[in-house]
Amino acid sequence: MCLFTDCIIVSEGANTMDIGRAVLLNNLPRHRLDAGTFGTMGVGLGFAIAAALWCQKYEPGKRVLCVEGDSAFGFSGMEVETMVRYKLPIVIIVVNNNGIYGGVDESTWSLVQDSENLTEVIPPNCLSVNIHYENILTLFGRKGYFCTTVEQVSIAVRKAFMRTLYQKRNVC
Repeated sequence: MCLFTDCIIVSEGANTMDIGRAVLLNNLPRHRLDAGTFGTMGVGLGFAIAAALWCQKYEPGKRVLCVEGDSAFGFSGMEVETMVRYKLPIVIIVVNNNGIYGGVDESTWSLVQDSENLTEVIPPNCLSVNIHYENILTLFGRKGYFCTTVEQVSIAVRKAFMRTLYQKRNVC
């Protein structure tokens, strides 16, 4: 799925990382970073920053594609500030499945909201439904996209790669 065949791919998250290893193809050696065998969540954005700093210094045309699960992004999401501060060439995709390995859907979420004790009906691995993670970038004057279809993702990723290439900005 990488628009540029030489981008560095960072992926992290439970399902996101596992699926990413199969579908996010990298063509060059040492161009994939992920959380490894034990899947320690929270390292992806740090890996992306390190990769982007290398790109900035040694291969300015190269980009970093960072694909994060929603829970993994939650562990270190404010690293976006570091990315913006240093104008790093990173495109972030947050795969939102409402929790670790998947949360509940919108209709289930709505049904349980009237419960007296949500801790008894919502598993701890569930996150709130359809969080707009892209809005975090607006805090720093950057552009993010909320996508619900494959076509929207394709358009957003293309725009993001073009923006990082020509405007030296990072986007989500």
